[in-house]
Amino acid sequence: MSSIAQVAAQVDDAATVLFLRPQAAAVDDAECKRQFVDGGSDTTLLGISFSQPPAAWFDSWCEILGGEPAAAALITTPELASGDLGDRDLDVETVASPSNLTGVGVKSTPYLSEWDDATVTVESLTVLLQYADTQSVYRFLHVLTTRLRAADATGYFYLDPSVVDDRTVELLKTLFDAVVECDVAGDGESVEWTARIRAV
Repeated sequence: MSSIAQVAAQVDDAATVLFLRPQAAAVDDAECKRQFVDGGSDTTLLGISFSQPPAAWFDSWCEILGGEPAAAALITTPELASGDLGDRDLDVETVASPSNLTGVGVKSTPYLSEWDDATVTVESLTVLLQYADTQSVYRFLHVLTTRLRAADATGYFYLDPSVVDDRTVELLKTLFDAVVECDVAGDGESVEWTARIRAV
């Protein structure tokens, strides 16, 4: 098994997973996500993303899953949501700014209530921390991760630790059932993944 596959097997039972990976490792995102997120037409996918237009987000996930999910929704900003979705079966919810964490929580609640075994992806915490202070993001994540566990959903959260101070990283780690870390070698191409499971 590859390093990613081994780590995916280690954290298979975790309801909430924090991925610490520098932007340099983003080229491996599709392969990484494919290992962690079950594919198939029964996947229900809720995304929180402030970096991609909805159509591009949906298409990238269809490629990862090997087909369209059973249902999909994305929470983003009006600016990113202004593009044409075409015939994509995607619900788009908007909040005025990534700083509106309360709004993100409100928009996510109906999907977590209605869908069984939802997969939630937050891409990325790095952006949220650019718009909101650490304590606000911590409180938001505490509520969201608690809600995910109660709903039998699975959440994957992504953070670039190279642009956030160590104290913030260590604080956020405490919220998650598992932490997956990515180390990029000096050549910028070799990537090694490791996992740590929180003791219950």
